[in-house]
Amino acid sequence: MSTPSYEYPFRIGEVIESDTNEFTTQCYELYGAPSLGTLVKAGETEPVYGVVSYSHTSGLDPTRRPIARGEGLASEDLVYDENPQLNRLLTTNFKTTIVGFKFSSQITTYLPPRPPRIHSFVSQCENTEILTFAKSLDFMSSILGANLPQSDDVAAAFIRYACQALPEETELRVESAKRLASLLGNDTRRLEGILRRIPND
Repeated sequence: MSTPSYEYPFRIGEVIESDTNEFTTQCYELYGAPSLGTLVKAGETEPVYGVVSYSHTSGLDPTRRPIARGEGLASEDLVYDENPQLNRLLTTNFKTTIVGFKFSSQITTYLPPRPPRIHSFVSQCENTEILTFAKSLDFMSSILGANLPQSDDVAAAFIRYACQALPEETELRVESAKRLASLLGNDTRRLEGILRRIPND
């Protein structure tokens, strides 16, 4: 498997599955999936934006399960040092819940008319793009209503990610909490559970 070029430091991988609600990316680097809640984009001219909701590492050949190789070795790193073929036999993929798209230089925070193409390049987002989504949170209802067992964790992870990426936005955590409260209505138990996942410092 090839590794990303230093000419494109923000490129993570390529879309290998795509539908209206989500797309799956195969990473160029093993274990190279972004953290849960990260905002990424697929495509170059009119990118589709999504929030990382799941990642998975497995064998490239589904008929051959990975086997234990580290007995007698002093560290996990040595497993890979002594078995360099693992980087060609294993792959890391991640799923992204679609939350918006860009059209005519304008970012919108709702589903695009069509999902990204297969083999679209997937890249990290710039802070200006993160700020657009963090300020509106219009897409959060899609994540909270998604059929994901970890949807509350994804929502909290995005807010943590945005706060870390944009430390100058000092009111972002408070504004996010208010927006979540309006989206969840009377479901105070769920709201409190999400807010507990967002530290105050």
